[in-house]
Amino acid sequence: MSKISLYGFNNLTKNLSFSLYKLHYLADDKSVTSYNAYIAQKFSADKLNILLTKICHAIGGNILNIANQDYKPQGASVTLMISEGEQAHPLPNNLIAHLDKSHLCIHTYPDDFFQDSPLGNIAIFRADIELSTCGVISPLKVLNYVIEAFNADVVDIDYRVRGMTRNANGEMLFTDEKIEQVSHFLSKQLLSNFTVIENNLPKQNLFHTRLAKSEIQPNDYVLNSCKSNLNNDEQRKIKAQIEHELQQLLTSV
Repeated sequence: MSKISLYGFNNLTKNLSFSLYKLHYLADDKSVTSYNAYIAQKFSADKLNILLTKICHAIGGNILNIANQDYKPQGASVTLMISEGEQAHPLPNNLIAHLDKSHLCIHTYPDDFFQDSPLGNIAIFRADIELSTCGVISPLKVLNYVIEAFNADVVDIDYRVRGMTRNANGEMLFTDEKIEQVSHFLSKQLLSNFTVIENNLPKQNLFHTRLAKSEIQPNDYVLNSCKSNLNNDEQRKIKAQIEHELQQLLTSV
């Protein structure tokens, strides 16, 4: 997307929020135990710290402070305070302005029991990520990376811009780039794998996008220890259950 030429300091606040949902099929108590161990290991505070650090560097930010916490029996939270280094309008000695008002945080919400119903045994893991930046940093740069890193099945995205700045002629602006919809920032390969629903209020700088996997491969939703035991009927059952849950998440969250 083309950038608008601005005058001086850019004090717009850009907020990008994700809710990412990952589904698993749990056949029995043994798979529940394996699932809990998998979630605790893959989405520990230390692992999430690494992920958020990569996100911070991808948008050109610098980490000022990190707070993280693991929870019992499951779940974790990590918060990063971020500064940005930007070159202001031409000044002697190439001065750097540090804007220590940005943050990046993640909270995870694992199922502590699976859904035991006639529809099936589906565990839903959810991670919420919020990236708030001030100045020229654009959180939209990390859309593809975040979705791919979580291998999410359903993604709920909110993007909004607040504050004001001025263009090179001194006119007041409420955004610094032309945005029609968030999906324009997603890769073609990623879009080909998802059903996309968008509801936008561009005049208010509010953008909402919802994604759900369009093709279901049953083995992707079963832990490794159970994959070899699945027959065709079981695979069809799992696929139907996952598709049902994805449709509910797509239309309800």
